[in-house]
Amino acid sequence: MTLEVNEQAEQQPAGDDAAAEQVFMYLQVLTACLKSFAHGANDTANAAGPFAAVQSLYLNPGIGCQGITTPLWVLAFCGVGIVVGLSTWGHRVMKTVGKDLVAINFSKGFAIELGSTLSVVLASVVGMPVSSTHCQIGSIVAVGIAETGLASVEWSVFGKIVMSWLVTVPLAAGAASLLFLSFHAVLRV
Repeated sequence: MTLEVNEQAEQQPAGDDAAAEQVFMYLQVLTACLKSFAHGANDTANAAGPFAAVQSLYLNPGIGCQGITTPLWVLAFCGVGIVVGLSTWGHRVMKTVGKDLVAINFSKGFAIELGSTLSVVLASVVGMPVSSTHCQIGSIVAVGIAETGLASVEWSVFGKIVMSWLVTVPLAAGAASLLFLSFHAVLRV
């Protein structure tokens, strides 16, 4: 992935534009760090919240979910899950989002990361569970369209991404239901 980014950077224009792109290269590192913070604040919480609620109900039956706090170990465990997922299959998603959807240079990457990060942080502040990936895709498509119009977006790739979003909700619901019914039958709860 680094080699691909370096190859793209080498294709940047010379002169003032190249100097500006060089500045945005460093700024994009900053926005990527901010994006990691936003991702942890929202997506990790999306995974940890339901687990903490179930754990609280199990440990304190009859009390409900009022005033539960998510244990630090649960947050750390979810964070480790994100790292493992990123290191195993993340490269495929990064290629699709960072290369196949829209041609991205450092200045576009900076705008994409900053716009997406601000959206996720704002959602986190008001308590809205959103997907960092959805925000990122929206930012990528918007920046691509803003720069060179509709033709800059690979709509077939975007269609596959949207289809994957539509498929994952019923797929996850079905898998969770089957697991619940299996555990319920085995444990006779």
